[in-house]
Amino acid sequence: MSLTSIPCAVAYNLNVINHTTYIVAVKALKWRPGGFYFVLALYAAALLLSTLSAADRRASAGKLVVEAYLMAIAILTFNVVRSDRALKLVTQAWMVGTVVTVVTVVAGLAGVVLFYYNVRSESNIFLSSYGTLFPGNYPRVRGLFLNMNMCCNYLSVSFLLLLAMRSVEWMGRRAALMLGAAIVVTAGFTVSPGLGGLALGAGLWFWADYRGRGREVAARNALLAGIVVALAFIVAMLVSPPSLFGPEGRLQLSHPQPSGRVLCWRSALHTAWHHPWLGDGPGSLPASVDYLTASGEPQHLGDAHNTFLSIAAKDGILGLLAFCALLIFLLRKTHLRTRGSPKMVLRTAAWIGLLQALMYQGLGGSWEHTRHIWVLIGLMAALQADETYDSAHPSGP
Repeated sequence: MSLTSIPCAVAYNLNVINHTTYIVAVKALKWRPGGFYFVLALYAAALLLSTLSAADRRASAGKLVVEAYLMAIAILTFNVVRSDRALKLVTQAWMVGTVVTVVTVVAGLAGVVLFYYNVRSESNIFLSSYGTLFPGNYPRVRGLFLNMNMCCNYLSVSFLLLLAMRSVEWMGRRAALMLGAAIVVTAGFTVSPGLGGLALGAGLWFWADYRGRGREVAARNALLAGIVVALAFIVAMLVSPPSLFGPEGRLQLSHPQPSGRVLCWRSALHTAWHHPWLGDGPGSLPASVDYLTASGEPQHLGDAHNTFLSIAAKDGILGLLAFCALLIFLLRKTHLRTRGSPKMVLRTAAWIGLLQALMYQGLGGSWEHTRHIWVLIGLMAALQADETYDSAHPSGP
């Protein structure tokens, strides 16, 4: 980890602590029943079996501890969100972002401003490298996250929660407009494939919103726009940028080459093929690819750049099936409504958020170890549960 990554990692850890411990200080936990424990136990059992069969058991055991920590975040959130008041506090904690303010957005915008004042490279800790894109006179924002894709993923969920909070009047119109604009601008400067997820999430939200108000044409247009943008970013993930341009910088489509992500997908599939049932172990690298970026920088890529291939390669078919069972459990109810009780509206936002941030963005990134995703998993499980939820007394737990 470089020196510039240290404050980003610290801030991100504080952000996760803010998500989980802020509410515990307000209300003592009371364990709630639910099938959520069962599907989590299936996933945990698959990870344990994979660890026991791994070639490097020590590394896999260390990663298993991390997996347990992530599931503990989801379990904690699941047990905390049992009333409208707790739900409001959790969403407020998310909006507070890292530490005490939405410094992810502030840092992202600060990074853009500093970039155009020629504060770049290692001296601007809020920016990321160009990655596979061509270098140019534009910044790639990472805010206080480890990279720009993680920042975009987080902001894409935040935008949906913001829309839900505004819908139930937990945030004023002016504040929501200002924060929403800041989120969109910052996410745009990540120049991440995750922007397709942001567009898809917004399209689904406004589709549900317009349908609820009887505006069918506007609903179809919103959904169509979101899907088109999402598909465009998927196509962009498939092709290596240098192969689209000749020596003189002219566009040429005759000999496209696969992108680094596609090469990582192939490598991860190769790993999964040779370790089909239990994978190579949670502590292993699912891919091994040498890649030359558009800026001429050689890279060795060990990440699968795909959530499902990453799990298949490391944890095998059993781990992948258990993870898919968890997703099916969380996404089984699909009543998308942007008006009504806070639980109903926030469930819509969380459902769309999980769909776009994990399933769609999971096609181009490995998000199974991302902590804000596990907060979202716990939140979704809590909002799907029918028992022990108090909507009648939003003013108290």
